[in-house]
Amino acid sequence: MTSNPIFTIKYIHKLVGQNKTSILALIDDAYSKLHQHQPQLKAFRAIGKPPPIAPKGLLAGVCVSVKDLYAVTGFDTYAGSPLALKEFDTSGTLVKRLTDAGAHICGKTHTVEFAFGGLGTNPHWPVPVNPFDTQQHRVPGGSSSGAPVSLWMGACQLALGSDTSGSVRVPAAFCGTFGLKTSALRWEKDGIVPLAPSVDTAGLLALSAADALWGFAVLDPATRDDPMTFIEQNMPIDQTRDKPMEGVRIGVITALFEGCEGSIDTKVLAALAQLQAAGATLVALDWPYLGETYQLFLQGGLSALEFPAFIKAKDRKPWFDQLAPSTKMRFAHLTDLDLANAPAQVAEKNALIQTFNKAAEAVLEKVDFAVCPTCPISAPTLAYVATNMSQYKERNFKALRNTQVANLQYLCAATLPCGMDDYNMPLGLQIIMGHGQDVQLMQWSCKVENIIGNAQHHYHKALQMKHHQ
Repeated sequence: MTSNPIFTIKYIHKLVGQNKTSILALIDDAYSKLHQHQPQLKAFRAIGKPPPIAPKGLLAGVCVSVKDLYAVTGFDTYAGSPLALKEFDTSGTLVKRLTDAGAHICGKTHTVEFAFGGLGTNPHWPVPVNPFDTQQHRVPGGSSSGAPVSLWMGACQLALGSDTSGSVRVPAAFCGTFGLKTSALRWEKDGIVPLAPSVDTAGLLALSAADALWGFAVLDPATRDDPMTFIEQNMPIDQTRDKPMEGVRIGVITALFEGCEGSIDTKVLAALAQLQAAGATLVALDWPYLGETYQLFLQGGLSALEFPAFIKAKDRKPWFDQLAPSTKMRFAHLTDLDLANAPAQVAEKNALIQTFNKAAEAVLEKVDFAVCPTCPISAPTLAYVATNMSQYKERNFKALRNTQVANLQYLCAATLPCGMDDYNMPLGLQIIMGHGQDVQLMQWSCKVENIIGNAQHHYHKALQMKHHQ
């Protein structure tokens, strides 16, 4: 983790606007931090080069890391496999939108092979190091494994990830950053290697919701025509009201607090107590279809049915042959008849998801947003999950238990860091909202963060506590 200050996007925008530094100097500084920490933290699969001419736009001076599931012009796309996918060689809509706004792509970050996994492991490539444990190699979370690590390196202010069962929110929670999972079908997915097209979503990670706000403003269909207005309207300011959350109803998904390890449940409740003190009312929610959703997830969700159609295509046989056992196991149990019937099964499961969604939306109407711990466990060591498949599967399923709900109930969700657990590892508070409420989700995330603190706040607080012990 860099000991040098990591500039916020608001500060970068101010420096550039007042001509107090050059855009190229900001980018060079980010590359300096990237190269300093890459040998130890291993976030990047490929590293870019500083631009010869300063980019222009709202995000000029901002660097972005991109999960190696996204095509980026000038980079190969491996999707965590040992072979490059030549068909994914040109930037898609989301990447173009960021670069058109002046952002610089500093590199491609590691991902779990074809995004199949929530812990961040990959036998083909180095596993990024969770920067919060300097004694042993803990996993960063997956499948966007390099994304949060790249942020703590100071290499970038924004990281593009993707989320099918929790692949943005789990690494964000494990590494103590903000993470956004958008509503299905809201953001374009061209140029992104698919896993389960029915529920795949693009997402953002940042050290704060306030930073993510800038990326969201440029990317989202509701804000991209006038991003600066949206940013200015929602940029957190110093609290002037004693009760800034007065009248806000927060739904607590009590069932998802069960089985938490390392006092994660009590730490999340402590964050909710801060929101209560700020005027919010907590409402216990009996969340619908949790058991059915989890069973669907344990059966492989949509991924086990939809991904084989992609990877088993004749022209992708070399990639299928190279798949790691931990990837193949996801659909190895499927017979040829199962795969032949996959489209009908996908339609059946999507109908089920719509039923789940309708019930969840009805519950959400009673509150402004719902909350629960993002992950009920903290990041395990790589040694523990890499040497034993049963240990890997148990930790992987539990890591994704609370995040998969939003995917398989067709909702949007975000995670905010809210402290450290008993193992001195970060934990996350998950906010869940209805399908299509992404703008409101970003607004609430910024308001909540303004009360409970952002990633750097919790990191420095943890350092102070460690110093006093």
